[in-house]
Amino acid sequence: MERDGFRPRRRCASGGARRAQIASHRRCVGARHGAVLHERESRWALIIGKIGARRIGDGAPAFILGEVASAHQGEADQAIALAKSAQAAGAEAVKFQLFRAEALVGPNDANRATFDQIELSIAEWERVLGEAKALAVPVFADIFDRRSLDLGEKMDVAAYKIHSTDMENPAFIHAVAATGKPMLLSTGGSGLGVVEASIDVVRSEGNENLMLLHGVQNFPTKTADSQLRYIETLKRLFGLPVGFLDHVDGGSEMALMLPALAVAFGADLVEKHLTLDRAAKGFDYQSALEEDSFRKMVALIREAETAFGEPGLVESEGAARYHASMRRAVLSAVALPQGEPIAEEQLVFLRNDKGLSPGAAERIVGRKPCRDIAAFEPLTEELFE
Repeated sequence: MERDGFRPRRRCASGGARRAQIASHRRCVGARHGAVLHERESRWALIIGKIGARRIGDGAPAFILGEVASAHQGEADQAIALAKSAQAAGAEAVKFQLFRAEALVGPNDANRATFDQIELSIAEWERVLGEAKALAVPVFADIFDRRSLDLGEKMDVAAYKIHSTDMENPAFIHAVAATGKPMLLSTGGSGLGVVEASIDVVRSEGNENLMLLHGVQNFPTKTADSQLRYIETLKRLFGLPVGFLDHVDGGSEMALMLPALAVAFGADLVEKHLTLDRAAKGFDYQSALEEDSFRKMVALIREAETAFGEPGLVESEGAARYHASMRRAVLSAVALPQGEPIAEEQLVFLRNDKGLSPGAAERIVGRKPCRDIAAFEPLTEELFE
């Protein structure tokens, strides 16, 4: 049955050969679990009904998600400003992290003071989410507890992300999946068995509106730790769209290049952090881009997508023009009088957009020109008796 969300196109049947392949892959990546994974084709598409027919996956252009995270510094006005910045920079949706410090870490945790500082109240979040939605930009939410989920439902956010924090929290995943909203599962650091189990939990609620996200945050993450080839592995094993969470140094050249590379490696979505001012070095600035840089990143992704083409060569106007200008053709090496048979040594192969190809030269050797032919004139069969 087709739902708002992922639409199944077709699914590969599993069998002993595929199980052997998956088992082999498990050994390669060091996954230690007893679950049996079934290889599926990546033929699903995420449709977020509240933004029309915009698909994620199934060959659609990469979806650009602007991540606010904690870059609001605990200030509702900054959160709203970041949503506006994301929209202006070309993000197709903006995502906030809804959490309560007391539901995330204990009172004696070393990070508790930081979480207390950046936590927004329910009233502040209602204002932020309301104003963000008024921008006509879909609002996604990372949620970390039931009250945050209740808030997301009250404000009718477009999609939920399960943070890697909760990938092994099936009761919470059940609750989120039961909303029927599109879900993004962050696989960062999770084994394949955990990923499969989380997918099964979502589907047990009748929710097929899900995709996977690959990437980790190390404030910032080393380029070498991006492991872009794993994107295709996840797509092949689970048959779902896969997005990329880019967390390299926001001040580096790779911050603009890596998202486009990820899309070339199959990423169906790119999540990128935003900040109002990198120089301020506030919370979550490490991998974040300012508005102008974010806009450049989006442009690079869109330009890169135009280069992908199709698996089979599709001749373009540019390719045809190049071939015509570069090809060799059969030309007369000397003047050829009308009525006199020509010899092979009277021909030369030079670049020309007209004339027979060198492989067809034998078709005119020994034949008589119908008219006088000047030296270095391109030769065609119509010129001969």
